[in-house]
Amino acid sequence: MKTDILKKFDWIIFIDVILITLIGLLFIYSAQLRTGNPMFFVIKQATALGIGIAAMLLVISIRYELYSEYTDYFFIFGLILLVAVLFLGTRIRGSKSWFDFGKFAFQPSEIVKIILVLYIAKYIEKNYHNMKKISRLLTPFFATVLYVALILAEPDFSSATVFIPIFLGMIYIGGVAKKTFNFAIIFFIVAVGLPFMEISLAINFAGTFFVKNFKFIYAVSILLISISIWFFAKFMHIKIDKTQYKIFFLVILLGLVSAITISGNLKEYQRKRIIVFLDPSLDPLGSGYNILQSRIAIGSGKITGRGLFQGTQTQLGFIPDQHTDYIFAVISEEGGVLVSILVVCMYVILIWRGILIARNAADKFGSLTAVGIVIMFSFYIILNLGMLTGIMPVAGVPLPFLSYGGSSLIVNFIAVGILINIHIRRFAY
Repeated sequence: MKTDILKKFDWIIFIDVILITLIGLLFIYSAQLRTGNPMFFVIKQATALGIGIAAMLLVISIRYELYSEYTDYFFIFGLILLVAVLFLGTRIRGSKSWFDFGKFAFQPSEIVKIILVLYIAKYIEKNYHNMKKISRLLTPFFATVLYVALILAEPDFSSATVFIPIFLGMIYIGGVAKKTFNFAIIFFIVAVGLPFMEISLAINFAGTFFVKNFKFIYAVSILLISISIWFFAKFMHIKIDKTQYKIFFLVILLGLVSAITISGNLKEYQRKRIIVFLDPSLDPLGSGYNILQSRIAIGSGKITGRGLFQGTQTQLGFIPDQHTDYIFAVISEEGGVLVSILVVCMYVILIWRGILIARNAADKFGSLTAVGIVIMFSFYIILNLGMLTGIMPVAGVPLPFLSYGGSSLIVNFIAVGILINIHIRRFAY
């Protein structure tokens, strides 16, 4: 059995993530060199690497089909963790999202991502032939919203964002009806787009009546437009499916409620991040400082880089959080375009292998689980790299396997373990 597993083991994806992690360790050391004790973070990250590999091997040793039998229990366990951290967690940078065990801290929202992927995958597999019914969308939708709401209560807006693409991607691949998928898209556009629009208007039209009463005016306008569509269709004798229209109206209403809730709970630093995304030059020495300095670092690296441990932006400490969220800026400055492209290629290999595993899985549960994990990795990679270049909002998300963070690294290796598990079990033995 062990020999068979070793033969069928996906060595490409394993070696790939190990190399990314080792590159991360090297540049975490460089990013912390100026502190006088760079090995502190390297040792902690290396310890997390060891735990992560052990957890990965444990996950691989258990047939992934068994996970599907306990997804409901996993989901409840995730709820318990997210509720418990609100009462027992340690507040770090304004968010009560960590359990602090002294030398080790754990962030429940990391493992909950995997739990949600397993839960939705099992639900879709169980209801695959009925997924075109909109009623089948409600369970995974409310499961996702419940997790997101608890994480926003911490508050941790950055960690909550990944759940949306996971949900949308998995239900789309899972065969949900096009109309149903469109309703889900509309909901999230309204829920997430409204806060962005409000902040954008506040920048350009600060103090105006419209901005001061934005939520009320926007809500009334959307509802009036929805009602007007109905009467216009009646007047023009256009047939409208009453059930579909009621669902559309309800989706808009839920989106508005969610948007107003999100907007009302955004912290000041989160609003500033959105402002910086819209225009970093508005606060170059404040909220826009990080992104402007990262751009300078990326640009100054040129083709071959300034050299390992030789980056001025890095070694002089101009880039905040350079061992975590902004680690790629350090790589770009000291390693240049060549090393940056190498890292991006490694991420492409990770995503490519994940897609192949999803396509070749032995069953629907394995395929959908792999899809969810690929979406999770892809989202973090795209958002982080987009954040550094200014084409995506500053969200404070790490680069998988590269950024410093024990919880994130361990969970990422668990995710890779699940992918390898699915790859191995696609063979019959």
